[in-house]
Amino acid sequence: MRLSNTNEISIIGLGNVLEGDLGVGCYIIEALAQERLADNIRLAYLAEEAIKTDVWLFEARLAIIVQGISMGVNPGRVFCWNYKTFQQHIPWLINQSKTISPLAQALARTELAGGFPKKVLLIFIQPKETSKPCISREICKAMRLAIKIIKKELQDNGTLLANNKIEPIYRLKPLQGSTLMF
Repeated sequence: MRLSNTNEISIIGLGNVLEGDLGVGCYIIEALAQERLADNIRLAYLAEEAIKTDVWLFEARLAIIVQGISMGVNPGRVFCWNYKTFQQHIPWLINQSKTISPLAQALARTELAGGFPKKVLLIFIQPKETSKPCISREICKAMRLAIKIIKKELQDNGTLLANNKIEPIYRLKPLQGSTLMF
């Protein structure tokens, strides 16, 4: 277990890459890992292990959690919620994704332990394709928007390196419609 740092920023991706667009959290973490980020920014892809987010949240200054979740809206729609908004939607969100209940538990446990982050941002993206391991065009577009939101938040927190502009990540194009091979 790692030691906490109150200046730390955690960006956590959730979701299963084998379920297509529901694995968007992984791809966003992968894209951010290719950027020049400050040393106090921790990236974690936890797949469907949302219960383990508390380890990454504890005493962080900022926590950003991103995942694909079916909300019954147009594919690629991006929702950006604070913790209070998330709490208001938990009752119906639990039925939308198997990671919501463990995530809510991890957040509550972190709060109870007195190590809740100063700010929590949850980014949810409506998937299109969930039956095979590929990324839809709509999700590629949504990923760029989500990354822009994340980078803007990092910039507002003074942790985006000065030479790291907020710009789209063009490397995502090859993912469109591709099938992952194992």
